[in-house]
Amino acid sequence: MRNTSSTMITILPMGLMLLSTTVYGACAATIDVVPHHSAVQAGEVFTVDLFVDPEGKEVYGVQYLLSFNKSAIRADEQAKGLFLTPDGNESEIVICTLNNTTGLCEYSEARKNTTVGIASCGTLTTVTFTAIGDPGASSYLNLSEVIITDVNFSAIDCKVTNGTLTVHHEPPVADALVYDGYNNIGSKHLCKVYFDSSGSHAPDGSITSYDWSFGDGTYGTDMICEHIYASWNWNGSNEPGDYYEPFHALLTVTDDEPETNTTYFDVTVYIAGDANGDGVVNIIDASIVGFE
Repeated sequence: MRNTSSTMITILPMGLMLLSTTVYGACAATIDVVPHHSAVQAGEVFTVDLFVDPEGKEVYGVQYLLSFNKSAIRADEQAKGLFLTPDGNESEIVICTLNNTTGLCEYSEARKNTTVGIASCGTLTTVTFTAIGDPGASSYLNLSEVIITDVNFSAIDCKVTNGTLTVHHEPPVADALVYDGYNNIGSKHLCKVYFDSSGSHAPDGSITSYDWSFGDGTYGTDMICEHIYASWNWNGSNEPGDYYEPFHALLTVTDDEPETNTTYFDVTVYIAGDANGDGVVNIIDASIVGFE
């Protein structure tokens, strides 16, 4: 079994730090940054947990320093978890500080008024951050000066798993507005459908192109465009249950990163004179048109 080492500081129940030492062992307790990697968008508020697994040992106190890239993220809150108090006993928070000038979160907590420790795993703290860097920025989430003490106030061997974070570009939003999504083929009154993508936007950039596919093998590239459908799709032979198959259209927008986003929609085209979509033209359709 591989040995590991880490620097530890013993904490007394009343919160006094005694010493700093390096210990070695095989079945080490663990403290992890969870998740190990985060991908967030600029301006997003997110959390990471500091998760402790005692590996069966009884834990009485824990302390850590968590360092981060202050130009990429900002620490907003460090909240106590239930790791040291799942049994209803009390604990004392000795240190709980955030320093965005140096990029450090410091925390220590110990159980009190009890002679037993905690052997089950759990979340020691939850740290809330805000991504303040530009897209492409990254941050380490590195643990140091980690301490885990037992009920005899002795340091327990432990190993850490650090975290990383990247700030992602927020992709564009494709927003298609379709006028006359249901229409009719005609030689006199052509089946003209209007497509509008002016509602599309890029949250942290600008839209550089609009690409329409109208579903009938033709395409467009304007922000607002019109298209004439020259055919229709009927899925049967005018039997009950037959219906028009829509044309499956789409809009793809590209921003200046470049990243893309696509939205899908349908356009249904009826034969000329079909008002109710049953695939035939008769007095029913004429009545519907006359009534309207």
